[in-house]
Amino acid sequence: MRPEAEDEARAALLDRIREIITTEQGIVGKTDEWGKRRFAYEMNHVNEGYYYVMYFKAEPKTLDEVTRVLRIADIVLRNMPVRLPEKGTIAAADAALAADDLPDEE
Repeated sequence: MRPEAEDEARAALLDRIREIITTEQGIVGKTDEWGKRRFAYEMNHVNEGYYYVMYFKAEPKTLDEVTRVLRIADIVLRNMPVRLPEKGTIAAADAALAADDLPDEE
């Protein structure tokens, strides 16, 4: 996300993404905030931004809607959905999605 984006705007967008996923019967796991970091290369004349990683399970149509909303949002510079492999890390992804491992909402 853009470095000049307000905390409230970033939180509102993340809440909107969570809402889309849960409305479509998806499961939202943990969301990692990596903070403000310098980009490896300049994007749209911007050298740094906020990074977030969100783990969730959802149907393909839900991912399409999430991607559409992120593309429209002015504060998002780039997004990259990644499908976890079926073997190996899927157990870790399931563990991250378990209700006991979900972070408390602030």
